Amino acid sequence: MKHTNILYKTSAFALSAASLLAACTPQQSSEVKDRWNTPNNPVVMFATESAFETDFDVLPLNGRPEKMPWSDHYWPTYHGGITYRWGDAKSALLENTVRRSSDRTFAGQLDDDLSLQNLRSEVLGYVPYTKEQLSAMSPEARKKLISTLSPAEKLDIYRGAFDYPTVAAERARTGIERTLRKLPSAGGPLVVNPNYVAKSKIPTWFGLCHAWAPATAFFQEPNKVTVTSKDGFEVPMASSDVKALLTYAVHNDQGGKTPFMGQRCNDDFDAATVDPILEDLKLLTKGDMTAVNAKVKEFMQKTSLSYEASLAAASFFYNFAPSQAEADSAFKALYDGLIASKNGKTKRNLAKVYKRSLTNFVDAGSTASTNWDVLESTLTDAIRIASPTCTDTNAGAFHLVLANKLGLQKTSFVVDVTRDDEVWNQAAALYSSRVMETYTGDNISADAAPGTVREVRVRTQFLYTTEAAMQWDRGGNNKDLRDYHVEAGDNYRSGNQNVKRYEYRLELDIDGKIIGGSWISTERPDFVWGMEDFIFDEKFSDIADIYYQAK
Repeated sequence: MKHTNILYKTSAFALSAASLLAACTPQQSSEVKDRWNTPNNPVVMFATESAFETDFDVLPLNGRPEKMPWSDHYWPTYHGGITYRWGDAKSALLENTVRRSSDRTFAGQLDDDLSLQNLRSEVLGYVPYTKEQLSAMSPEARKKLISTLSPAEKLDIYRGAFDYPTVAAERARTGIERTLRKLPSAGGPLVVNPNYVAKSKIPTWFGLCHAWAPATAFFQEPNKVTVTSKDGFEVPMASSDVKALLTYAVHNDQGGKTPFMGQRCNDDFDAATVDPILEDLKLLTKGDMTAVNAKVKEFMQKTSLSYEASLAAASFFYNFAPSQAEADSAFKALYDGLIASKNGKTKRNLAKVYKRSLTNFVDAGSTASTNWDVLESTLTDAIRIASPTCTDTNAGAFHLVLANKLGLQKTSFVVDVTRDDEVWNQAAALYSSRVMETYTGDNISADAAPGTVREVRVRTQFLYTTEAAMQWDRGGNNKDLRDYHVEAGDNYRSGNQNVKRYEYRLELDIDGKIIGGSWISTERPDFVWGMEDFIFDEKFSDIADIYYQAK
């Protein structure tokens, strides 16, 4: 992982993916255990092996949780987490200013525009109000002002903690002050920030969705509520404020085992990875084998991709070889050199990638113009498919979790829906599967799990909760899908909804039980994880009080 200190959307409750995998390996021996590799063993998602069904014909083809997850903000790290004053007019001004920034990638953090940086300092580095300042206001003015403050400030005011420990803890966790060139002073004017780190930046996808996603399943969606602080101040809480505090409590929970299935993908498939490869390819002239070999050598030395993804990407350079024979020979030499020092799983993975990549340079020897749009799309998919930790989660294991959790148990679970180094945890909301075709005999996949006597090709539409803008009122009734911002996935239109559409083969044994699976679609989840029941720690009893008043 390239981040530390839980500044990212990761697996669960401040636990790393590696520790989860180690902790959740089933201890009992079983036929199921023997059929799956350890990271993809579906047993880890259930309390006991007998808690889930594996018979394909018994498993429902659609399902949803009894209590629908709710949508809300993921409280991004670059905003300072739950210290963000989302209801303040200056915050809205900052958002509009960032849209015109020269640094939209990092939301203006690297922009040298003085007015933008001063505005960031005022919005994200504010000095909280003292008890004396609030006491001096009329009740109406104080209530109106408090309504514009951040969830962290509201919690501290409710507790009567005017040293603002929640604000301080969130600023320390997020490291937000390192990105601010100045800080407001108690007297008002901005002063130089001694803790500013030049060029410091926080990726905009870092946030609290690793805690928000389970919180949406643990808790009923809260409504807005006005609570009275220890000092008698009225503290208006929006629905999103209460959700932020629930998310904060879940984030800080350190107890319990978190079932985790799959492996985190650490390869990046966005333009920052693909574009430099395309630029190298565009420098080549068709028929110049010396230049091709030189570019491949240069690429393999500088790439940060996995061995498998690097081999797949390198294969595209051979489209510029003088002939197919020379391309085949050079690619084989590259492959032989890679596997010479590898063994075990990596060697087996490279063998699969090599075989699959032989179709990536069919233009070798051709003088026709290159279709760069097609090449870019094919290259991106090839890297994604080749990356060993980015082929997860196993399709059979995923279908078992879908059909058991949503279909039979009517409970949600969390899915990382992106297959690259970014992690976007979302709560599962609904699935609907359809059997497209059945295969037997010689039509069964050559690499199907031992014991497979039948395969079924399944197409599944999958809905999950998506992030939403903060709001005062709650969005639904904890039951109806349409009342939540679950317009779901992002790659396929079905009726009036956007959905994730997955397609895969399920491998069945002689008893019709699912014993494996393989993906057909390039879309697939990176990893999935489950949640135990949440119990408020004593230190968050104030958050529990607010939540129960908001139900």
